Amino acid sequence: MKNVFDFDYDKSIVSVANSILKHYGAAQKHKSLDRLDEVLESSPKNVVYMILDGLGAELLAKHLPENSFLRKHKICDVYSVFPPTTAAATIAFHSALTPYESGWIGWMCYYPRYQRIIENFRNVDFYSGEKLQTPAPAETLIKYKTIYEQIVEKNPDVEYYKIFPDFEPMGCKTFDEMCERIAQTIQKNDSQKLISAYWTEPDHLTHLNGVSSQIVKNTIEILNAELEKMMKGLKDTILIVSADHGLTDVEQIFLNDYPLIYEMLKMPPCIEARFVTFFIKDGLKDAFKAAFKKLFGADFKLYTKEEFLETGLLGQGEKHPCLDGFLGDFFAIATTNKTIRYKSESRTLNVDKADHAGISEAEMIVPLIVAKV
Repeated sequence: MKNVFDFDYDKSIVSVANSILKHYGAAQKHKSLDRLDEVLESSPKNVVYMILDGLGAELLAKHLPENSFLRKHKICDVYSVFPPTTAAATIAFHSALTPYESGWIGWMCYYPRYQRIIENFRNVDFYSGEKLQTPAPAETLIKYKTIYEQIVEKNPDVEYYKIFPDFEPMGCKTFDEMCERIAQTIQKNDSQKLISAYWTEPDHLTHLNGVSSQIVKNTIEILNAELEKMMKGLKDTILIVSADHGLTDVEQIFLNDYPLIYEMLKMPPCIEARFVTFFIKDGLKDAFKAAFKKLFGADFKLYTKEEFLETGLLGQGEKHPCLDGFLGDFFAIATTNKTIRYKSESRTLNVDKADHAGISEAEMIVPLIVAKV
């Protein structure tokens, strides 16, 4: 497994989002991506900005031939953000910020004010599954201003549309429905349009079945065919497709099987299963470090909080005010195919065949696909 600890945020999905801002003359906090800037100089009337969750560069190359629609129109590969996971990376696409700035660093974070490990998207206690009555962090503590809000403020004549799956009100049930709705939206009048679109595949099925499974291959082929069909019916439109992260096949480590480690923790591990933070009981940091390296040092790189921040893996910019509370005493980053999880008595967790949030090329490198009509 090849890892990419040294990667460039100026060649990442943060740069892609900043190119969208630049195209519409909105203010940028980070460098845009030169390759995308060049394409956008053609000034298309309509821009479709789409995320296909989990479609990493390796997964794309594994399951589609070179002459397929998506691979023919790939202009380059870019890095995700760290950690390469939906909660951090989709927010980078929508905000043009690094995780260091947005505060979105993983699926579930510890919130000191609530003394809970909370799923950021769903506002539930991760280990109990309890739906919380406290204000949702996504709408309060880690709420951000989207690039779409900024673009429309700068360009009142641009019509913005959000087309997402059916977890959103009036969302799409199938990908072909999404493509049809995008086409209908563009064709309904002559106005300049910006459309943001997101689809949950191939991430969901890859988690369940693994990166080499036939169902994942079939799904990617369907995504490819539907997008090719959609673009044939449009004009004066540019389609920009990328992914939040890739995936790699994994094996699970459950801390329940290692009481020596778990009994040193103040709470269960959090953030992600391949990018894990640990809050350690008083007086046990040295013992934890020694025990963790002995048991898991071959599969994870361990950092203190200070060492991790010095790496700059979360990116640069103005530190989000919630970030320090999310960061435990130690961090472990997967360098092989392992994950670290904890089984709760009150909630059953899926045992995934593939996962992300580690530092491997399969997880960190995503394609940038651009098609114009």
